[in-house]
Amino acid sequence: MTATGLRERKKEATRQALRHAAITLYREHGPQSVTVEDICAKAGVSPRTFFNYFECKDDAVLSLDLSIATLGRRIIERPAEENPLTALRAVFAARFAEMTGSETFRERTLLLREYPELMNRLAHTNKTIEETVVRAIADRTGLPADDVYVRTTAAAAFAANRTAIASWQPGEGPDLVTLLHQAMDVLERGLTPPPPG
Repeated sequence: MTATGLRERKKEATRQALRHAAITLYREHGPQSVTVEDICAKAGVSPRTFFNYFECKDDAVLSLDLSIATLGRRIIERPAEENPLTALRAVFAARFAEMTGSETFRERTLLLREYPELMNRLAHTNKTIEETVVRAIADRTGLPADDVYVRTTAAAAFAANRTAIASWQPGEGPDLVTLLHQAMDVLERGLTPPPPG
């Protein structure tokens, strides 16, 4: 492995250690009681190192596992013959499969349910993700980003994403990928209600 590759892996390991420490401490003590110094002590790094990765303690908890640019690229790079919903389903399912393999993500999901006020701080990030999906659909279809089809498709897929996460119970019931497929199936059926019973 090259020195650059080793350095990048070490940086990512530090970033993940800080995220895990922050989420664990938030769950144990509550967001208001945790300081950057507490997070650093648990992760075994200095505050200076912390601020190389995150702007504030909430950023360590709420940051994404996957860069927004990577998400957009994955959507654009799906096979050209796939319709946008099929492409989004494949990318979101792969992303969820990666994320649910992470104890940090499972803990973060539980934390957000225990402290729903943290969800308000995710609004900007979620808006940025949705805009990335919009641009990727526009790129795939050749339509402008403000086209009604593009924006409706992105919003619907994003709603399916949120529904899957809201319905997921880590450690019990259907897994997150299964729930995503169920939500996307509802979209692809045109929101037709299931038969009674």
